[in-house]
Amino acid sequence: MLDIERQAMQMLLAGDHPALETLRQQFEQCHVLARDITDVGFFATFEVRRDAPRIHSRQRLVIGDVCADVERLADGCGFLLFVDDGLLQMLECHLWGGDSLPPNARYTRFYYVHRRPPPRVTKTQKRDVEALYSLLEM
Repeated sequence: MLDIERQAMQMLLAGDHPALETLRQQFEQCHVLARDITDVGFFATFEVRRDAPRIHSRQRLVIGDVCADVERLADGCGFLLFVDDGLLQMLECHLWGGDSLPPNARYTRFYYVHRRPPPRVTKTQKRDVEALYSLLEM
């Protein structure tokens, strides 16, 4: 597993909610089945053991409150974690803006984003736990 994937997953799965604990257990036991690197980011598809504990979710869950700055890029990137049928499915890294991912990209500062009305994104080191837990309870 790439260091960038580990760093993003640690932040995406941080928190005290029981669903996050279950997803962390899955992450400890999974491996990357496929990795697709594009000009605008990457996709890492996970394979989780069939006997791994699952979270209770009736729909696709997408956690996407983690971003990072990327050296030599003006706008950085965001991360989306997809959970299907209660299991980790895929991590997506996508660039903001019109830049292309440089070879051997260096990801620097990682941070959380808060999406609150009015339409506004706030960068912070502290997670919006209320919004995350609301998502996990759906």
